[in-house]
Amino acid sequence: MNLSAILARLAPPVVTPIQFSWPQDYVAEDWFTDDAEGEPLTVGGRLLRQSSPRTCGAMVAVVSRMLMEEDFRARLRNVHDVEAGLYRDLRRDAVGPISWPACLGTPPWRLAHMLSAHAQRWPGVPAVSYRSIPVDTGTDSGKAILQWIWHAVGVGLPVPLYTGGDIRGGLSHAVPRHVVLALPATDDTPELSIYDPGTGHVYRVPIFSMAQRSTPLPAFGHWTHLAWAVLPQPIRSHHD
Repeated sequence: MNLSAILARLAPPVVTPIQFSWPQDYVAEDWFTDDAEGEPLTVGGRLLRQSSPRTCGAMVAVVSRMLMEEDFRARLRNVHDVEAGLYRDLRRDAVGPISWPACLGTPPWRLAHMLSAHAQRWPGVPAVSYRSIPVDTGTDSGKAILQWIWHAVGVGLPVPLYTGGDIRGGLSHAVPRHVVLALPATDDTPELSIYDPGTGHVYRVPIFSMAQRSTPLPAFGHWTHLAWAVLPQPIRSHHD
């Protein structure tokens, strides 16, 4: 059990039009071999890796905008300078006028707010806003979130994911501990390409292996659970 699983049961259920047939009573580790190596993600020959243990969320923000905004990518000179600036911005005014503690990284609702501010100008994809939502992959709603993530990346949208452990590892493990990014990718199979800023590598991950597991997943930064998702939501027009 972890904090996000408790909060997820209090959140409104997520419903998705994309439905997979989920195996019954399976153990992820028995069904799938984890991609332990991944492929490096580079720009200008340099590995896109977070510069400190606390800036995973900021690096995910950098990579999201690099993928979606040509002008941002063209202006980018020093990735880690931009990472540091976003790290400050994402913590500022996180709880009313109060900044988020630096030791706790990036709050998911601030990452959702930042991406929403830019997403409406992203070319070639549906108009969306982002919403942060806790995840319990052991529930139907949690599985629907995994399917929603797959659908979102399939139409070209990046999806930040927060990972962590559970209470068996102590209280510090029962909260979101790391941020990774599901990359835009058209794929007919129920798999995701997940960028881990901790290694700078991209891993192929079947969505089924992201649920009901007890061992660390390399794509999760070697954490065991998906704890929180920053999901794109369609913006409905007044005529809908």
